[in-house]
Amino acid sequence: MAPIGTCRVYRPDPKSIGVGEHWGSASASVVLQPAVVVSIYGEVDASNATRLAGYLERHVAIAGALVVDATAVDFFGAPALAALHRVDRCCAAIGVNWRLVEGPAVRRVIRICDATDLPRAENVESAFRELGVASPSVVG
Repeated sequence: MAPIGTCRVYRPDPKSIGVGEHWGSASASVVLQPAVVVSIYGEVDASNATRLAGYLERHVAIAGALVVDATAVDFFGAPALAALHRVDRCCAAIGVNWRLVEGPAVRRVIRICDATDLPRAENVESAFRELGVASPSVVG
């Protein structure tokens, strides 16, 4: 059975690509080379999980490969996990390979919710290897 949900794949506003955002107690930043790497910071909960999903979706639209670095997340609620599943569906719909680099807060929620279906990597460098992307120290 196919997962239920929608994936908004659209051409994002170029002014919104590569720009960090803050949503209350959470924020995100992005590096566009050699792959799109989105780093998440702070507390991701019901108040900002939808905005995080939108931010990730905008960057999925331009990514050949996506790495979500959540090692600096202090709190990660179940709605944030739903946002990652939404991003997973979008990546699958448009053929973008991605990896989640989880920190302790994210790992705890994944374990409790038994959400082992998300593509995970130990660190950003191993995510690059798994995605077939040269790490920044090799590029140039």
